[in-house]
Amino acid sequence: MVDRHFWPPHDAFLDLSVAAVVSDGLARCTGVAVCDATGQPTTVFDQGQPAHFFYEFEVLQHFDVVSGGVEFRDATHLAIHGKNTFQFSRAAKDVEAGSHLRHHHVIHLDIAAGEYWFTVGLATSAAADYEAYCAARIGYNTFSARARELCRVIDAGAFSVCVRASDPLKHHGLVNLPSDCVVSCLHPPAPQYAGPSVLSRDDAQSETATKPTIIHITHHKAGSQWIRGILNECVPDLVVSPRVGDVQFVNWPIQVGKVYPTVYVTEQQFRRPRLPENSRHFVVIRDLRDTLVSAYFSATISHPIEEPTMAHLRATLKPLDIEEGLLHLMREWLPYCAAIQASWLEAGERLIRYEDLLEHDIDILEPLLIGECQLPVSRERLREAIRNHRFENLTRGRKRGDEDVTSHERKGVAGDWRNYFTERVTNAFKLRYGGLLTATGYEHDFDW
Repeated sequence: MVDRHFWPPHDAFLDLSVAAVVSDGLARCTGVAVCDATGQPTTVFDQGQPAHFFYEFEVLQHFDVVSGGVEFRDATHLAIHGKNTFQFSRAAKDVEAGSHLRHHHVIHLDIAAGEYWFTVGLATSAAADYEAYCAARIGYNTFSARARELCRVIDAGAFSVCVRASDPLKHHGLVNLPSDCVVSCLHPPAPQYAGPSVLSRDDAQSETATKPTIIHITHHKAGSQWIRGILNECVPDLVVSPRVGDVQFVNWPIQVGKVYPTVYVTEQQFRRPRLPENSRHFVVIRDLRDTLVSAYFSATISHPIEEPTMAHLRATLKPLDIEEGLLHLMREWLPYCAAIQASWLEAGERLIRYEDLLEHDIDILEPLLIGECQLPVSRERLREAIRNHRFENLTRGRKRGDEDVTSHERKGVAGDWRNYFTERVTNAFKLRYGGLLTATGYEHDFDW
């Protein structure tokens, strides 16, 4: 077992030359390694094993307080865990220029089997703010707004968690949370008069079993709110409102006969919940290039700040020009949209293109929603809802193509990426997503 002062040899450290680094130039990462409990470099762990993360940063000027941390995500880009020395109350103080900060961070991997990617980072704050935070005189929101990130190495490395065939299953889901359970066994009471007969739970469920459960699957910036608006207008009493992280679908029991708009899940995630027998779904995708551009303007200007992740993203993008902003989103935000597209493509699913809906909304949505999904609404009512949610009506007469960067309905056209993709952005996009672009039929080859 390695002790707290152990530091791996030089050949244990990862090659960071291909990792994306975000830095203000006042600190740099000088090494990252992952080892098992014996100090041996590894990228494979048994479920529940401790992973030892080693990361070193050099600071290039004096700082009052400096904190290092590590976080990791799964293949869907969902953050699984993260912690820094601010949260451990062990941030380094009075750090001189040229100092090297070494972190030995141990995390017990009580998580689901799978592959994970980790990021390391360094941040700073004023000494007074850190003292107030540790003493609980200010909360996290206030403190995080005052702290400043110095350097981040995105997806510095990856590791896998496995479950050995001989081991018992420790938990369901992503994380093994601390828990306890007490069981009591009561002897059955003597039979009593139950009163008049009532409709049983099974009978009640059978009444709704014939009503289809409808699930609209998509990714961000692919007309998700547009379709949601149409469904809300048609069947407001049946719609299950979307929640952050899609918990209404991923974590909660699926309600029979309800309509789930705006569900951002891969095909694998879609199959995890227990779906009602009579369920219908459809998948809408968009050209990932337009998705990226739309996300940039949404994240920098028009999207309301409703959660910390959006606030952090906007703060990250604010000092960047549009080229750097698109490249950042391409690395940090777009992979999950691409994962959703790829998973449904690989499953052989029919993919409905946002671009086709722009031109043929009624022709596509009427047979889809009423014919295939059996949405309980008249054709006249559906057509009225579709017309009400066309771009011109939502923007009070602004024509498609007339841009308003402050509006959620910014432009309403396909192919707008051509106005913003530089040669550098184009080449990076082809490298990461060119194959998916041709597989989904948006291009025939890489010559665009």
